Amino acid sequence: MYPFRFSLATLNLWNTILWEVRAPAVKRFLELYRPDICCFQEVREKTLQDIDLFLPMYDRIDDPLPGWNNEGTIYFNRNLFEEIEHGEVELDMPEKDRRMFWVRLSVRHSPLTLLVANVHLTHQENADECATGLSYRHAQAEKMGIALDSLERPDEPVLVCGDFNDPVHPARQLKGHGFVELFNSLGLAQPPTFPCAAMTDEIHVTEAIDKILSKGNIRALQGSVPNFYHERAGLSDHWPVVATFSVGKDEIE
Repeated sequence: MYPFRFSLATLNLWNTILWEVRAPAVKRFLELYRPDICCFQEVREKTLQDIDLFLPMYDRIDDPLPGWNNEGTIYFNRNLFEEIEHGEVELDMPEKDRRMFWVRLSVRHSPLTLLVANVHLTHQENADECATGLSYRHAQAEKMGIALDSLERPDEPVLVCGDFNDPVHPARQLKGHGFVELFNSLGLAQPPTFPCAAMTDEIHVTEAIDKILSKGNIRALQGSVPNFYHERAGLSDHWPVVATFSVGKDEIE
């Protein structure tokens, strides 16, 4: 079955702040865009309970490690994908439950597999960085690259996405491991993903910090940062990133 096409979205769900206001917007976004794979950061038990209802034809990673339920998780359309295995990689983060979370998926009725990783790197305004000017993210990105090198299989498409909290260095570092950033691969400048000014007062900075990168036998067909509103609410203090990819023998360069 070549090529195989699928869509993916990444979104920082902003904990439970204003969740009762934002939940209808998240539900409507998922109904309209129907991404086949969803990578969420800053999840909580309450948001997961609701998203489970919003995505009845999807599975998410079932794991007792606290981070899968209170930091980051991955949903996938069970009609298209089946989980082979999943895991997490320690990145020496000050946030105790954060990891790089990953899943290997098989494409149903096909020999294809995908490796999908989801991450939320440490915020620029953490206390240590404000005091010293030294970033956690450089070391975290290096550990990500090394871990992904060890996890990937020959010719297997690899996707890494999430809230990088840095518009430059993590994507630059992962480029050294063979990854290409979504919008760069399409010859486009990435639109900002933070802030959604209608939802937050953190308007002192505008950044393209939510990223999707890919590697291997895969090609981006389109990417967007939908400024999505529903019933006067946005999805989060971040905007989502949505992409469509093609996988198959004809995508090998």
